[in-house]
Amino acid sequence: MFWIDNDSTDPAWNLAAEEYMLTTRKETIGMLWRNGPSVIIGKNQDLEAEVDVSLAEERGIAIVRRITGGGAVFHDLGNVNFTYMFTFEGTHEMDFGPFARPAVEALATMGVEAGLSGRNDILVDGKKVSGCAHACVGNRALYHGTLLFSADLSEMEGLLRYSEEKYRGRGIKSVSARVENLSHWIKGMDVNEFMGRMRDLLSKGSERSTFTEEEIVGIDKLRAEKYANMAWTVNASF
Repeated sequence: MFWIDNDSTDPAWNLAAEEYMLTTRKETIGMLWRNGPSVIIGKNQDLEAEVDVSLAEERGIAIVRRITGGGAVFHDLGNVNFTYMFTFEGTHEMDFGPFARPAVEALATMGVEAGLSGRNDILVDGKKVSGCAHACVGNRALYHGTLLFSADLSEMEGLLRYSEEKYRGRGIKSVSARVENLSHWIKGMDVNEFMGRMRDLLSKGSERSTFTEEEIVGIDKLRAEKYANMAWTVNASF
């Protein structure tokens, strides 16, 4: 596996990086990354039903649509994201286990007893610390997930909409879940140290690299044309 070190905190750039690497590389790739304050919505969601756009603009919080399904989530620098991409043959059956389990095992080394729950969540003491999502493009699959470490969970208040009356359109409804930061259980560590520990554990045995100049140019172009384009954010079929 190739492990890409990604220091960007631009949500539009990071999501463009995922798609670009997914569609231009054939190798198995792992990556850890963070976004600045942003709301990341699922590919099939109705933006207006899920997010208070005016409030996000007022707070200077970016809104970006991803290519994977699932609900709307709030990101900031206290949230660490992991991504795995790989090539498959034949029919691919979605299974988050192999991609979430390494994070669970890494957390165990820090004294946190986490476990997989349902189809795509990681829980600690019954509280959600991670949610995962998935997409396939051709014969390439992408799995990514969050790891809440010290995110400002109060920022979700008002930004993400949960009222039943908001979901009469075609968009997929977000599910409000009880969430908690991993810093509740991991004491004496900041998010930068946590991210470094997770990177060392998850990338063990991998060939570590950075983006090439050609890849950076391609990602910049995809960012400008798609992920930073409100036409994509408002309507994924643009």
